[in-house]
Amino acid sequence: AASVIGIANPDVLLLQEIRDWETCQRLVAALAPAKYEVLICSAFRDEFSGGMGRQQVAILAKQSAQAAWSESWKTTGPIDPPRGFAFSVLRFGTAEVGFYSIHLKSNLVLSGGETAVQANIRKREVSVEQLLAHQASLAAPFPRLSAWIIAGDFNTNPDQEMFANEKTLGVLQTAGFFNSFSSLPLAARVTHPGKGRYPDATFDYVMVKGLRTIGLPEILKTSASDHHLVVVELELP
Repeated sequence: AASVIGIANPDVLLLQEIRDWETCQRLVAALAPAKYEVLICSAFRDEFSGGMGRQQVAILAKQSAQAAWSESWKTTGPIDPPRGFAFSVLRFGTAEVGFYSIHLKSNLVLSGGETAVQANIRKREVSVEQLLAHQASLAAPFPRLSAWIIAGDFNTNPDQEMFANEKTLGVLQTAGFFNSFSSLPLAARVTHPGKGRYPDATFDYVMVKGLRTIGLPEILKTSASDHHLVVVELELP
């Protein structure tokens, strides 16, 4: 993982499916001589076993955070999304930027057929609705916070028919977030290579608000994960 991350040399690194804080620290050590801090690593419980999950989200950066924490998604009626988000506020000059690292509900269906498929979709939609509510709640404690990045594994792909009616990405775009992949054809933005009956997909996104993207996103292929590394360069406000 460090070998491909080192090529990108990011100022901020948003991680998903990382095991725990100790693993983050090992990654920091492997990235030397570049100097990173572990700003936050979640400690969510596994939805099946109830024990500590093996798929956490984290944020690493080359500077300290103004604030950083993680929160689990809240159960809304019968909808109980797994995991949650990692969040940090970083200051660049006079600008403050909020970063969210997320890993939304997978498309795993053990039973229930189409009902279970729709339940997974609804869990992702509820998660981003909660994310926007969290963003709105930060206006008072962080009055300088005017730029936002939401990135990670969204587990949805509008190119595929099964996701055609899903609102996860649309809700964020309606709220003013820009999809950095919006101008790229599928062949240029495959972040999760197909395998067996599963086609190539764009499951990983960098959604941006209050910042301008510079050039096009870059996808670095890696064998360290079944997802590729997405790199986006942004201009500060």
